[in-house]
Amino acid sequence: MAKKLLLSISEKQISAARWQGNHFAACTVFANDDIGLTAFKQYLAPISNHTVYVIVDAVGEDYRFELLPSSFGSDRAEMVGRKLKQHYRNNPYCSAWLQERDSGKRGDGRYLFCALTTPDLIESWVQTILERKLPIAGIYLLPTAGQSLIEKLQLKQPHLLVVSLHSSGMRLTYFRNQKLRISRLAQLDSGGQQTIKSLAEEISNTRLYLHGLRVLTLDEQLTVLVIDREDALHDLVQTIARDNPNIECRRLGRAEIIEKLGISKTALTSSIDALYLHLLGLRTPINNLAPASATAGYRQYQAQRMIYATAGAAALGTIAWCAINTLQIIYLHGKTEADARESALQQTLYQEATRQFPAAPTSAENLKRAVEISQKIGSTTRSPEIMMNIVSQALELNPNIVLNTFGWKYDTTDITVGSGGPNSSSSNISSPAVTGLRHQSGVIEGEVRPFRDDYRAAIETVNRFVESLSQQPEVAAVKILHLPLNISPDQSLSGNTEGDREQTGKAEFKLLVVLKQTV
Repeated sequence: MAKKLLLSISEKQISAARWQGNHFAACTVFANDDIGLTAFKQYLAPISNHTVYVIVDAVGEDYRFELLPSSFGSDRAEMVGRKLKQHYRNNPYCSAWLQERDSGKRGDGRYLFCALTTPDLIESWVQTILERKLPIAGIYLLPTAGQSLIEKLQLKQPHLLVVSLHSSGMRLTYFRNQKLRISRLAQLDSGGQQTIKSLAEEISNTRLYLHGLRVLTLDEQLTVLVIDREDALHDLVQTIARDNPNIECRRLGRAEIIEKLGISKTALTSSIDALYLHLLGLRTPINNLAPASATAGYRQYQAQRMIYATAGAAALGTIAWCAINTLQIIYLHGKTEADARESALQQTLYQEATRQFPAAPTSAENLKRAVEISQKIGSTTRSPEIMMNIVSQALELNPNIVLNTFGWKYDTTDITVGSGGPNSSSSNISSPAVTGLRHQSGVIEGEVRPFRDDYRAAIETVNRFVESLSQQPEVAAVKILHLPLNISPDQSLSGNTEGDREQTGKAEFKLLVVLKQTV
């Protein structure tokens, strides 16, 4: 966790504490004069790598509460900037805090404007810090640090007045609905019962002051919380309860402070401002009064830390990436060795198994070459399956055709056919030209059933069968080699037709089918 240097500046003294973790050991107190400033410079000499947080407890402070139109972004910043210049024209130590938004439709913002009206009180101390080149994170009014006190104690009263004693006097801070509204510092003379009486009077006057500002009416109940660091204000609580019936008074003693706020007894008793320094260390207030010139070093410090953080993250990412790659290399190396062992084992098992095999008739290379040649031959050969499918489809369309024999050939020439006999004839489809390319050809021998000695009907049936074959896309030509009756005009008629019918009794035919040429 970052180290902090906490300062509380008042008109009488300056309290300093080094915060580390979530506490500080004790405060070092300096007088607000030249001697104290010199001692403070010596105190800062060995300090480095600390961020400075300052609270100011002074009479010269101003609080204004205003309702402004709803706005966002640069518009709100410009509007608030104009208001700050209007209220505190030449004062560099001022700020605005948007506490809440109005519940109406417009959603106007409720702003608390505050400023340190006596900047000379802290100028020399701030300059000393800047000369030491310690980054100033913020400068705050002391009451703003009390906001965390309300949250730590979980106080829910709508009207709360916190009373505490400091080196400058009596601080009275009013909170409305757990939000800081106004604060005032009353300078008192010390001394016994007179002090108790003066404190009680200041509380009564503050109630009248709030009524005059129309913040709180006299009929509304006010809760007063007395911070009793030294357990010396028991009589004050009793006096307030006796003189003010509409005031509920509660005292926060030393033991309760230590228990609920977590500050050590040594730190609490080291300075009268120690409690608010502890609250400053626990939580940074919202209303930062420091001008840009005072916080320039802190912005540079934050930029450096961001660069260091980015570099650290990059370094961690690189280390993680290298670690992952190293693990992957180790894994892959181990896997490679395991695969090599597995491969050697399988090779050994294979060799043991092959020793039991009978001797091969030839070498493995010759067997491989024989398989390749067989596959090459198989890719160039043909079967009669295509031709048979074509004939089968034609037979389905012509049920009167009966197939007797079928011949097939795959070569550059057609299948050899015998002479057609006296009834041979040819169709008007010629055989394809011989181009030297291999093609399929086949001879179909069959007959027409039933025949009934009707040659005209038989010839028409054969012609329909030829037409069915010719319409197949794979067929190049169909040639009729023999018909049941030769009808060619080139042949002369002879003999007895009746004798022929009795002798044959069949309507036989023969066809040559040639498929289209393929490579």
